[in-house]
Amino acid sequence: MNLITLIYDLLSVLGALAFFLFGMKLMSESLQKIAGSKMRQYLSAITANRWRGLATGFAITGILQSSSAATVLLVGFVNAGLITVLDSIGLILGANIGTTVTSWLITFFGYSFNISVIILPLIALAIPLYFGSSSNRKSVAEFVLGFAILFIGLQFLRDVLPDIHRETGIVEFLKTYADNNFASYLIAALIGIGITILIQSSTATITLTIVLLSEGMVSFEIAAALIVGENIGTTATANIAAIVANRNAKRTALIHFLFNLIGALLIIPLFNYAIQFIDLLADMILRLSDNDSLLSAPLKVSLFHSLFNITNAFILIWFTKPLKQLSTVIIPLKENEEDGKILSLQENFVTPVSELSLVHLSKEISKMARLSQKMFDLIPQLLIEKNPEEYQILNDKIRQMEQQMDQYEQILMNYLARLTESKLSAESSKLVNGSMIIVNNIENIADICFKIARIIELKNSQKAWFNQQQRDRLHQMFETVNESLNLMLINLSKPQKPDLISAHQVELRLNELKTEYIETHLSDLEAGNYPFNSGNFYQQLVVYSEKIGDHAISVSETLNRSY
Repeated sequence: MNLITLIYDLLSVLGALAFFLFGMKLMSESLQKIAGSKMRQYLSAITANRWRGLATGFAITGILQSSSAATVLLVGFVNAGLITVLDSIGLILGANIGTTVTSWLITFFGYSFNISVIILPLIALAIPLYFGSSSNRKSVAEFVLGFAILFIGLQFLRDVLPDIHRETGIVEFLKTYADNNFASYLIAALIGIGITILIQSSTATITLTIVLLSEGMVSFEIAAALIVGENIGTTATANIAAIVANRNAKRTALIHFLFNLIGALLIIPLFNYAIQFIDLLADMILRLSDNDSLLSAPLKVSLFHSLFNITNAFILIWFTKPLKQLSTVIIPLKENEEDGKILSLQENFVTPVSELSLVHLSKEISKMARLSQKMFDLIPQLLIEKNPEEYQILNDKIRQMEQQMDQYEQILMNYLARLTESKLSAESSKLVNGSMIIVNNIENIADICFKIARIIELKNSQKAWFNQQQRDRLHQMFETVNESLNLMLINLSKPQKPDLISAHQVELRLNELKTEYIETHLSDLEAGNYPFNSGNFYQQLVVYSEKIGDHAISVSETLNRSY
C-alpha cells in the first residue's frame, strides 16, 4: 500500500465518520426544536418506570433493526435534555435485548429487514417539508434528514473499513488456534470486539459467527465468546456519537459500554454451564419443532445472544443508580456541576439552539436568583453580630458569594450571546433578550448586598451605633425586601406570566417605607436624636435596601414582557 492510498483510505474513514457525527448532531438539534412539553412529558412517563423504559428500548431497537442507531438516538435524547442519564439506563437495557431480534430473523428467515432501503424515500419525503414555510415542519424534516445522514454515515463506515469474511486472517486464526479453554475464549471475545468496531455492524458480526459455527470452523464455545465480545464492540458507535455531545450524553454512552462489560464479567464463572444449558435447550427445541429450515447453529447463537442480554438486563435493571454513579466517577462532575454553583452551560451543546436550551437557562437563572437572596439573608445577621470571629465568617461568606455571582453573570451572559447567534423563534428571541435584563438585575442585587456589607463594616470601624428605633425600622425594611425577593423567585420558577399584582404591592410598600423612614430620619437628625455619622450610615442602608426591591420588581416586569 503506497502513501497516497493510505492517505485516501484514512480520509475516507474520517469522511464517513464526519457524515455519521453530522447526522447525530442534526438529529439532536432538531429534536430540541420539536421537543415541546408534550414530547418531554411522554418521554418522562416512559422513563419514570424502569420496566416501561426497558420495553420501549426493546421496541425502538426491534423496529430500527440497528442497536447502533437506537443507542445513538438515546444519546441524542440525553444530549437534547429530553431525558436524564438515570432515565436513559432502562432504555439502554431494552435496546440491548432488542438487538437480539436480528439474530432471530436470521435464524428463521435467513435475512433481516434492512432499514437502509427506506433512507432515500425518507429524504425525498423530508425535502418538501424542509423548504416549507412552517418552522415546525422544517424541524421534523431536519430530524428525518439527520436520521438518514446518520445511517448513510454508518453505511459509508462499513464500506470503507476493512472487510471481514471467512478467509480473513483473524478468522483463520480462530479456526486454527481456538481451543476450548479460558485463554481461547478471552482471545475470541477480544476478536469479537475488534471485528464489530471495525465493521460497525453487530448484525454482520452475528451473521459471520453463525456462518463459522454452521460450517464447523469454530466450536459453539468460541462462537459464544465471539458474541460476548461483539456485544461490547457494538457500544463503540454510541461512544463515537457522544464525541459531539454534552457530558451527560457521554455518561449515557459510557453506561451502555459498562452494561455489556459487566455482563461479560458476570458470565465468566458460569460460561461452561451456560453453554451446556443452551445445548440442551436447542436440542429440545429442534426435537419439538416442525420447521425443517431451523438449523442448530443459528438457533444456538440466537438463544445464547438472547439469554445473555435478557439475563444481564434483568440483573442490572436493579442497579440503575449505581451504574449512573459509576459513570459519574469515570466522567466526574466539574466543580459544583451538580448544585450549579458554577455553571456547565459552556459545554451544554455544540451549538445551543433550542427551546430546551432556554428551559435549562431559566433553571440556572433561578439558581443565581436564589444565591442573591441567600446573600441578602446574611445582611441582617451581619448588622447585629458582635462577636468578631462570627462577624468575619459572615463577611467572608458575602465576599465569596459576590465573586460567585460575578462568575454566574459572566457565564450566563456568554451563553445568552451564543443563543442570540442561533436561529430562534420570535418568542424565544424575546425570552433571550429578557433573560439578559434579568441576569443584569440579579447581579445588581448582589452588588448592592456587597455594598451594604461594606457600609456595615465602615460603620463598625467608626463605632457608629444605631438606636432601637433605627434597628426596628431597618428590620422592617429588610423583611419587606426579603418578601420582594421571595416573589421574584416564585415568578422566576413559573413557566408562565408572573404575579405582578403582589410584586407591585410589595414594591409600593417598600417605596412608602423608604419615604417615611427618610423623612423621620431627617427630623431625628435635626432634633439631635443620634450623631450625624450614625444617621448617614442608617440612611444609606435604607436607600440601598429599597434599590434591591427596584431590581426585584424589574425582574418580574421583564418576565411579564417576555411571555
